[in-house]
Amino acid sequence: MKIYKTKNGQPYIKLKNGRAKFIKRSSRSVRSKKIKSFRSKTKTRFKTMAKKKSYRKSTNSMFGNLNKPMLGAAGVVAYESFISPMIPLQGTAKDLLELVGGLYLSKKQGFLGATGKSLVVLNSYQLISGLVGNKLSGLITGNTSTSGYAYADI
Repeated sequence: MKIYKTKNGQPYIKLKNGRAKFIKRSSRSVRSKKIKSFRSKTKTRFKTMAKKKSYRKSTNSMFGNLNKPMLGAAGVVAYESFISPMIPLQGTAKDLLELVGGLYLSKKQGFLGATGKSLVVLNSYQLISGLVGNKLSGLITGNTSTSGYAYADI
């Protein structure tokens, strides 16, 4: 089979029904150009085409990798000050509800996702410190505090 070329240099073959079937070029496409000069025979020059440049969205921000955790912390502060006082539950039940809400929000993108991830971390810490924290603090320091939420008793 004979391989033909279009004006742009794309190779193809002719099928029996008269249609053209284009042949894939290599990743670096080459254009040929015939040049006639008065001194010598016809020369063929090859010109390699430049590859397409791909652009990615830059993730440079003022705080770098701290941007999302800071957004999440700001979201948790806003949640704890505005929404959390409206919930009628207290203690472990409220922590479990906030943990489930944080798990749901952590699947989202942006500000809500960062807030959800921070809620998961904080509420899981509160639940685990309420269950285990009292036993470990008694073993290490000899101090037996009764509340898992006593942050000022350091």
